Amino acid sequence: MKIISPKIGIYAGSGTSHSWLWFADMFEKASFLDLVFLDEFSVQNNEIKYLDVLVISGGDTFAVAESLGEQGGKNIKAFVEQGGLYIGSCAGAYLPMKSSKKPLDLFNFVDVKITNLSKTLPIAEIKTCKFCTGYGCDFIFHPVREAVALKTTSFFDNQVTHEFHAPLYGGPGMDAKDPSWNLAVYQDFTPKTSFLTSRKIAQQTLMGRGAVVRVPFEKGCFYLLGPHLEHPGFKQANQFIIDAVVLETARLKNKVESEKSLVNDSSGEPIVGKISGKEAKDLLLSIRRELSNSRIVATSLEFLPIQWLIGQKVYEPQKVRVFLESMWKRLRLLEKNKILTLKSGLSDRIKTAACQITIELRRIKQQIDAKQDSLKTAILIFDLLHTLSISFFDLYFATLSKGIDKKQLKS
Repeated sequence: MKIISPKIGIYAGSGTSHSWLWFADMFEKASFLDLVFLDEFSVQNNEIKYLDVLVISGGDTFAVAESLGEQGGKNIKAFVEQGGLYIGSCAGAYLPMKSSKKPLDLFNFVDVKITNLSKTLPIAEIKTCKFCTGYGCDFIFHPVREAVALKTTSFFDNQVTHEFHAPLYGGPGMDAKDPSWNLAVYQDFTPKTSFLTSRKIAQQTLMGRGAVVRVPFEKGCFYLLGPHLEHPGFKQANQFIIDAVVLETARLKNKVESEKSLVNDSSGEPIVGKISGKEAKDLLLSIRRELSNSRIVATSLEFLPIQWLIGQKVYEPQKVRVFLESMWKRLRLLEKNKILTLKSGLSDRIKTAACQITIELRRIKQQIDAKQDSLKTAILIFDLLHTLSISFFDLYFATLSKGIDKKQLKS
């Protein structure tokens, strides 16, 4: 029987920031092309059942928990119990930790404590909205940002430990119930580390504490990443995750093609089909036109001194173009392909969302210029960006895995 490569689901629904795009970049570079992109409804409908790996990236932990809800929590728990690999980065790492705070109490899966949790805030060395967030009556504070040095334990190699760097953008320091769960600890700061508290407090909070924690859970396991190991600027950190995926999925039960072929019928997902010729060309032309228009407006927004607080997360105009560019740079490869693979109804969803984003970006530019409140429009724009990017990436990776030669991918 033929063994298939890992099927990886990346959660890109409500509450997530742009960092899930980094996972897509990383897996694509590693030629892991069997990727699906999930919103909260996908998780609630248990479309994660047939995955090998579920990734939840950074963002607003409370918003992610609220969006996934009780059913989403139950499905994630069952997924890992039955042999799945959960990878949570930053917000995704906080999510499954035991908590009495609602709605986080729906995800009480791992016995790992947060070291940067306090009832009273330390003095901030730099005044920034990124210093802390509320956590019930307590506070999650962020002692540093940017690159920190990590050191591996003996889990992967009992002869040699390795050091590498990864950026910290609000992720936790962790105290695991079982110290053997630590795969890497915070080892040191780097010349690029930016201190938001005193160096002493930062050392006490992070140094020697868990930076990457692996928690066994029935047949599967949880990987909790404090720093963003998926960041595209840190190749060694990227390789750490790729090695982990290879190691963990190799120990899972071998799944055959016939089992995977049941996904569409069993999960209720739309049947995957193909379009070609004029239909495919028109779709890609429509995407290119609207992305081009949106990029122009988004670029003009970046010069404006404005930001929006959405939930507990601060968004700047620059984040809009991060989504747009992630799709724009992949259009050329799709245009080389004569046949596109996509789910039923996805074409209309992509065109509608792309067109609406252009309209709303123009609207928010007018609101900002007129000094009007633009928060509601910003919320709508980021919702639309998630809708469009999830749909686009589903189209892109389905087409890659079905029809594009790997030589094209490298070129």
